[in-house]
Amino acid sequence: MKRLLLSLLFAGMLLVGLVSSGGALEIVYPADGTSITRSNFVIVKAGTSPAIEGMIIELNGGRTDMIDVSSPEYKAAFGDFLILQPEFDPGENSIRVEAYAGGKKLAEAKARIWYQVDPLAPPPEGYRPFRMHTPQREALCASCHNMNPDKVELQVADATQNPCASCHKRRLNHKYVHGPAGVWRCAYCHDANGRSTRYAVRKDGDAGLCGECHAEQIRQFQSSPYVHGPVAAGLCSVCHDSHATDNPAQVLAPINDLCLACHDSVRGVPHVARGISGESHPLSGVPDPSRPGRDLSCTGCHDPHSGNSKYYFQNGIRSRFGLCGKCHRK
Repeated sequence: MKRLLLSLLFAGMLLVGLVSSGGALEIVYPADGTSITRSNFVIVKAGTSPAIEGMIIELNGGRTDMIDVSSPEYKAAFGDFLILQPEFDPGENSIRVEAYAGGKKLAEAKARIWYQVDPLAPPPEGYRPFRMHTPQREALCASCHNMNPDKVELQVADATQNPCASCHKRRLNHKYVHGPAGVWRCAYCHDANGRSTRYAVRKDGDAGLCGECHAEQIRQFQSSPYVHGPVAAGLCSVCHDSHATDNPAQVLAPINDLCLACHDSVRGVPHVARGISGESHPLSGVPDPSRPGRDLSCTGCHDPHSGNSKYYFQNGIRSRFGLCGKCHRK
């Protein structure tokens, strides 16, 4: 059974309303027919007429026990919302919510959604990207959240006061945080005045948007004879998260995992050269002589952005023997 955890976080940290108008049982997030890129929440609005006392959630056939939402304490904190933390399967997922009162099932809501593990891949036919910041959905949250902040409010660096942080604070709960995200300059990259969807990333794309701050680095990369494909295409977010991760430089995964996600042919076969012992050059698990304090990884030899050789050797090195000399000096 898929694990569904009732979130008991403070209402101010999530998309929760203390009060809301009555209405039909609704799966607010993720909505039916939408594609999402994070397995973070299931948000259900029960409605207040009639009053719902309990709900059962079914995810891909696994069912929860009855979840009591009738206590005064629960109503004071969450109103008629239920927030769960799911474990979606990659690809298609089915959600069903049953609402009860007086031991009888009063309503049912269903959603079929797509969990897109690769955030850069388009959703399959029949699914559309989920958009939270539409007038209809923002209205559900407006009783507790500031859904119309002005320019001054959007610049507040204090997470306890910034309107974006009231829902998105957990995005920064990682070891390495991107500078603008760390001081809640969300509106620099996200368009607060977007017409169809507010707070969509500005249309500059990675190359234009990232280049506004990282112009010197990009010029340096592009001046090299050989430029790594994602860099040449201006796709910074193929490797980097613009908010935070647990990896240096906010890369999406540990270095070798990130590289091998595309360069899978390297996995499980001898790499570089086979030594006298019959073993190939290690790719991890041993200290990197050229980088004290760090273990060997793909980036010990290869620059992930550009280089003077077609293999993007580090430090502008052009030849294989020149690269070996970084560590093997005798």
